[in-house]
Amino acid sequence: MTQNELTQSLNLARALDLIVSSRVTNGALHVYNAAGQSRSWDSFISDFPLERMQAMAARSQPKAS
Repeated sequence: MTQNELTQSLNLARALDLIVSSRVTNGALHVYNAAGQSRSWDSFISDFPLERMQAMAARSQPKAS
């Protein structure tokens, strides 16, 4: 994953309220949900790849008339 894809993924995950924050601990990226639960980035991105989050964001946009 490129730096641009990582940034885009983190921004989309926040916008979709999938995560509220992120932190690097011992060289590994972890993300946190609203309940404060931690998850490794590798685990999170396997469940929510960039393409899936992009589709989720597109579905949440109001339809143009």
